[in-house]
Amino acid sequence: MRFAGKWRDYQQRVIDEFERLICDDRIHVVAAPGSGKTILGLELIRRIGRPAIVLAPTVAVRNQWIERLVPMFLREKPTAAEASTHLVRSSTLTCATYQALYALWSDPDPSRFTQFVEQPSAAGPVTLLLDECHHLRREWWHALQTLIDRLPGVTVVALTATPPYDAPYAEWIRYQKACGPIDLEIGVPELVRNGDLCPHQDYVHFSEPEQPTIDLLQRRRDTIGELLRAIRSDEQLIDDLLRHPWLVVPEAHVEAILDAPELLSAILVLIASSSRPLPAAPLKLLGVRADELPVASAFWTATLLDAILFSHSEIFPAAAERLKSWKPFLAEHGLIEGQHVCLGETRSTFSLMAGSIAKLGSIVDIARAEFANLGTDLRLVILTDHVRTDEFPRSFTPNYRPSKIGVVPIFDALRRSSINGLRIAVLSGKLVLIPTDAAAALVGACEKRGLSPAVVRRTSLPGLASIVQLDFEGAADGCAVEIITDLFEAGHINVLVGTQALLGEGWDAPSVNSLVLASNSAAYMLSNQMRGRAIRIDPERPAKVSNIWHLATVDQLAPVEIADRFEWGSMNEPTLIRSDWELLQRRFAAFEGIPNHGDPNIRSGFERLGMDGNDIEAANRATLALAADRPAIARRWHQAIGAATLRSHVREIAQANYDPRHLSWRDTLRWLAASGASGGAMVAAHEGLRVAPSSDTAHLAAAVAIAFGIYAFPRFAKASWLAIRHRTLESSVAEVGKVVLSGLAEADQFSFGDIETAKVIGVRNLSGEVDIYVDGLNRAEERMVLDAVGEVLGPVANPRYLLERRSGWGPWRRLDYHAVPASIAQRKEWAEAFHRLWKRHVGPSTLLFTRTVDGRRALLRARGQSLAAGFQRRVDRRSAWM
Repeated sequence: MRFAGKWRDYQQRVIDEFERLICDDRIHVVAAPGSGKTILGLELIRRIGRPAIVLAPTVAVRNQWIERLVPMFLREKPTAAEASTHLVRSSTLTCATYQALYALWSDPDPSRFTQFVEQPSAAGPVTLLLDECHHLRREWWHALQTLIDRLPGVTVVALTATPPYDAPYAEWIRYQKACGPIDLEIGVPELVRNGDLCPHQDYVHFSEPEQPTIDLLQRRRDTIGELLRAIRSDEQLIDDLLRHPWLVVPEAHVEAILDAPELLSAILVLIASSSRPLPAAPLKLLGVRADELPVASAFWTATLLDAILFSHSEIFPAAAERLKSWKPFLAEHGLIEGQHVCLGETRSTFSLMAGSIAKLGSIVDIARAEFANLGTDLRLVILTDHVRTDEFPRSFTPNYRPSKIGVVPIFDALRRSSINGLRIAVLSGKLVLIPTDAAAALVGACEKRGLSPAVVRRTSLPGLASIVQLDFEGAADGCAVEIITDLFEAGHINVLVGTQALLGEGWDAPSVNSLVLASNSAAYMLSNQMRGRAIRIDPERPAKVSNIWHLATVDQLAPVEIADRFEWGSMNEPTLIRSDWELLQRRFAAFEGIPNHGDPNIRSGFERLGMDGNDIEAANRATLALAADRPAIARRWHQAIGAATLRSHVREIAQANYDPRHLSWRDTLRWLAASGASGGAMVAAHEGLRVAPSSDTAHLAAAVAIAFGIYAFPRFAKASWLAIRHRTLESSVAEVGKVVLSGLAEADQFSFGDIETAKVIGVRNLSGEVDIYVDGLNRAEERMVLDAVGEVLGPVANPRYLLERRSGWGPWRRLDYHAVPASIAQRKEWAEAFHRLWKRHVGPSTLLFTRTVDGRRALLRARGQSLAAGFQRRVDRRSAWM
């Protein structure tokens, strides 16, 4: 093997540092799809100089490892003894899938796995290359870990575009143990700057559900309105709730209330909405005033009904009996889902909207616009979740109407659109269709792969003279993707419809310049992989710019109430998506790009598109106009990357809407007033002594004034120093970040980063908000620090330790609470060290252990404040290039 090309910038960096990186027998590289990780991996295998086993997530990705050998490293195709795709017949380079390894490992006959392991190890240590190693989060992990443990002296090379940053802590530790620390991470902006990925932009095309769906949603909304009015006007129900022990003697039920603080708040919200006076005892327990309670909404009503009818029915016997008659009504109108009352979006409504065939109209509009802009240069790929083969081909009649979106419905919608020049094909594991006039080129594509055209059976379809179905037999079965890709690259096909399972990861077609994600996946890894299909550079078209299209079906009957959105505590369901809006928010949090308007700051988040979806038609017109101007996209990328430094890279950032400045200022003013008062008292005492030098009263007054001044001045000095440190929002949150960083270091939470050079920085962005980021740590440890900052500045959930901050007197008295991050709160000594750092850098506070009686009451007040104030604290997480 000898590399015949020219190394890209980041590839050269890995090669230059090879000797250092190999010291721990682990090399771990993170780079975006299309960045040339396969070529780099082959070079690392060559330099290590041992027999190698390559594991990949799919057959298509597996095959690429051998295909890239020629002509990039070898002049001739390797022999079966040199390169194999069968684990049981291993060779110098053995390429297989994680599924194949798992199947061998789980075989009832353990001797087969033992034979495989002993086969390569007999020749000495081997190299194990893990391609797209984020897949290790699946059940394949056990098989892989067994393999690593049983290969003596193994060197692991791990390559991925999407490390599982969002995995639970235990999974991340397991992942890092196998792959090692991340040695190099290269984001999309760096690769666009280097010319290794093309400029691109994301767009959203909206559709409105069809009339039957609109009617169903309207009926559901009317039912919810009727329910809310009935509940609020039910005097007997209100009386029953007012007699409940939680409201009469709440102090006796602190533990029960703490298990569901949102429930007590929901009861109080309902009583307040009925214009009945609120009892003082529960308000005092929660530490809130009546006017601080949130407004009544569907969320609070659902929380209460769910508790009375299901989760806490045993402690609401009277109310449960009274509301029992509502159960059939709620179930009939789809307001009960999985033994829960759901008055917001449900799984069923999301499924209805996400799979809406209204999106077929969006796909046709996008195809028509893109073909008008690019003509025969268009290479459009549409990825979706399901094939829907049951609707093919007998359903292709003039009255054909699919039930849900899928490969077959998309294909038929495009076929019926009659866009002249559109050459549509389907590529999935179950179904392959190509234009009839592309069949002639099929012969050359087969011969290129060393196959006889006879192994590809062609079937004409009734009523579809322009389309032919292909069935790949025998040796051709594993080459179907490559053959159709060759036809697509050559222009015999310009629209390819397929599944994200087959083409969403690892598939390589550099000519793709338009991508439609007709998939309902919001997962970080899969979304990033699918986008990667479109952003590769095309050597044949150096000026390539790609458009990436996302689809959303939205209901414009009424705006969503902000109060209905709940993202905290026991009700938080981070993996649950209930609308296309939420799907887009989750998906756009996974990747960075340029904004459509304003300064071209590269960052993640849906907000960069500047869309709200309130006027579907206007939004779509504006989007299509923006997408038509590909040179403008390239210019904005050039502006964005040109304004950055050479050291710029993708960072994790947090945006907090809360900071501790106001208490620092209050403390400063308080001790300033105290110091002023003591000074005035000293002046008065001095005057008293001048008039009556022998007066005992004057001497006592002077002594008290001096003592009070001595007591107040150091506190005024410290409060002033802290106020100066917290003079701006960015400096305030940076101080909190510094405490978190030092606290994590005290708790020995950093495995690989250089904590001596690390620092937390707050900068005000162009929107006036403050971005918090970490410098000097790797990406995983950046996330850990910002997660901890989010725990401190965000709403209080259920921490082991709390920081309680007091300010003011009497009616001006204020209590504020901050959670000690969970990773620090594991041990008492770590929490105490964090508390000392907080007092030194942020301000006075008391450390409370929340597993005691007093601590539980404080925790209840802290959570009650968050609930009552409408979850006003928020820490948004995203990434940015800076």
